[in-house]
Amino acid sequence: MSDIDQQSMREAVLVAASARLTCRPNPWVGAVLVAHDGRRFSGFTQAVGQAHAEVEALRRAGDAARGATMYVTLEPCNHFGRTPPCTEAIIAAGVSRVVIGVEDPDARVAGSGVARLRA
Repeated sequence: MSDIDQQSMREAVLVAASARLTCRPNPWVGAVLVAHDGRRFSGFTQAVGQAHAEVEALRRAGDAARGATMYVTLEPCNHFGRTPPCTEAIIAAGVSRVVIGVEDPDARVAGSGVARLRA
């Protein structure tokens, strides 16, 4: 990881802490999207059934997401639950690179999010 990658992932970890009181039983997740022009857009997991961190960051970025790099503390989900898969939102937005802090141990994800993003 480059220095910029490390700095951006640290920022995503700090953003994730914002979810600690609102997202139970979901994990605290933070996302930071860095556009080509350097603008940064962040998001964290909302209450159960509401947007995940990745979708919040994408919503804030709008068209600036195309070609951007996303840093997310936990592997993006790749299944339908209370919300659609974050992987599909990332792909649809045209994000060109995703840096993931840790693979999701949840059996519904467990590497499938990474595989989908690489496909």
